[in-house]
This record gives sequence, structure tokens and C-alpha cells, in this order.
Amino acid sequence: MNPIGIGFIGGGPVTQAIHLPAIATLGGQFRTIRVMDVNPVVADEVAARYGAVGSTDATPIYEDPAVEVVAICSPNAFHADQVIAACRAGKKAVLCEKPLAVSKAEAEMIRDAAKASGTVIFVGTMHAYDPAYLAARAAWRASGDTAVQVRNGIFLPTNDVFTDQATQLVPVPPIPRPSGPPDLAMKQAMMRGAMLGLAIHNIPLVRDFHPEVGTLELAQFLPPFGYTLVSAANGSTAELSGMMPGQWPPKWTFEVLGKTHCLRADMPPSYVMAGSARVELAGPDGTQVFQSGVNGYQALWQAIAGTVRGGAEPPIDLDTVIADLGFALDLADGIDRLLEAAA
Repeated sequence: MNPIGIGFIGGGPVTQAIHLPAIATLGGQFRTIRVMDVNPVVADEVAARYGAVGSTDATPIYEDPAVEVVAICSPNAFHADQVIAACRAGKKAVLCEKPLAVSKAEAEMIRDAAKASGTVIFVGTMHAYDPAYLAARAAWRASGDTAVQVRNGIFLPTNDVFTDQATQLVPVPPIPRPSGPPDLAMKQAMMRGAMLGLAIHNIPLVRDFHPEVGTLELAQFLPPFGYTLVSAANGSTAELSGMMPGQWPPKWTFEVLGKTHCLRADMPPSYVMAGSARVELAGPDGTQVFQSGVNGYQALWQAIAGTVRGGAEPPIDLDTVIADLGFALDLADGIDRLLEAAA
């Protein structure tokens, strides 16, 4: 059977240091056909590494019948239009990096396009595909316990720490960053960016135990780029915090406290092939430990292969994907209101 053809829209660090190395571990199930990037040097050099064709326009990706899967790794604002274009081109599947869209209206447009074309939509929320987390979640559900508190903490150094380990990136000029203390509008923009760019990694996990935002009781911006917030709904609370970049070692944790059980997951960094999370589920009968040699991105690409070649249903359906995005957008809207009230 021929490998599944992929076209990448966006050839930057996520494509170079996450997706392409993950695909390389999957025994030739995929072949990179095309790479698009607005920087022609990036497009051509990344494509050349994999015997693919580079371009600065996505149209050849949509028009090439050999491209069965489109992987969208472009800036957030372009995601919805590119997902919809891939659906209209009749592609079998789309993998869109987080977030799927930047508004609920865009998400509904994606729903309509995917329904019309039969294209299966995946989002790169890798921890939601992590084999160890999924096994621990199944064990929690079998216990019948109910979550009382959910905690997620993401504390990371610069991405360069990981990309340098994963691959040799094609160099590009640095992006200038604003200087000076942020005003209210900038804080709101940065917090929305944090919800859609950082917190959203684990929102599917949060929603497994705390499915509704409910009341946002606390939201604080933490300079230079971070947040802490507390949501309360239906007898449980969710505490989300994140900060980057820093000089500390990476720490990425997800915890659920129930009436009789405690689940704790220590997540590996996204940019390294370090296997799954290490997840412990402690309860009255002892502690179970879950771990796998496969990480979430590898499992995600395996799920894409199963859908495209095997006709399997996606592990996470589009309704759930859109609800996860809605949760992140509701958080961002609530943060806007709290920041305005505190100004």
C-alpha cells in the first residue's frame, strides 16, 4: 500500500521539529509531498530534506491529488480559511495545529465544510491522544469517581531549548517583540493568545473532568507571558496556570482530585520524542502507573492513518473538537471582562 501523501501549510518549527520527526518513526506510513511557507527559503529547504516540493502558495497543495492529508501549521488567524479550503478540495483528512479557529463562527463554518466534503478533522492537541493518559482516564472512569478539582500547570523555557534537540531548523529572521509594560488592551490580547496558544493544549483533558467553564472566579496576567485562572462549575474547580519563557526546567502537569482517587500526569515537552506522559492513578486499592513508548503526536498520526487507510472513526469527533475550542474562547471572553473590571 502506498504511503499517505501529506502537504504541510507552514514549514516552521512545529512542522520541522514535531510533525516530521514523529512521522519518521511510523514505518513509512506517510510521505511528505509538498511544503508551503511564506518564506521561500524555508519552503524549499524543508521540502528538499524529504524529497518534496516547496512553494509559497497553498494552492498546489489543495490541487495535488497525491496530497491526501493537509497539515496546517500556519499562524492562528489563517487556520479556519485553510481548513475550509482543504475540505472543499476533497482532502481525506486535515490536521490543524491548535487552535482550530479563533472564533465560534469560524468553527461553525469548518463544521459545515467538513460535513459537506466528508473530510475528517484532527487538531494537534497531542496530550488528548497520549496512550498513557487515555489508559489512566479509562481507569478513572471505571472507578466511578467524580472530580472535585482539576489543576493544569505549564511552565516552559524557550522553544529553542527543544527545537535544537529535535532538528536543525532552517534559519529565519527573529520577530521583533513589543517593549514596555503592557496596557489593558495588550494584556487582554496576550491572555487570549495564551488561552488559544498555550492553555488549549490541555483543555480537552480539563473538559474530560470539568466540561463547562461555569464561573470564572480569578484571572490574572503574569508577565512576561503567563496566566493563572480559576473556573468553578457543577461542584468542581479548574485551576489553570502557565508561564514562559523561563530559565527553569520544563514542568507540565495535569492533576485531578476526586472523592476517592487522585490522577497525576507529568507530560513530556512537545518537541522531543520522549514517549508518553507518566500518569499515576492513586485510590483506595493502591496506585496504578501508566506509561508508553509512544507519545501523543505519534498516536495522533497513527489515528490519521487509521482513518485515511482503515476507515476508522476519529478518536475525537468534530463536535468535541469544536466544544473544546468553545471552552477556550469562553475562558478568553471571561478573562477580558475580569481584566476590564480590575483596570
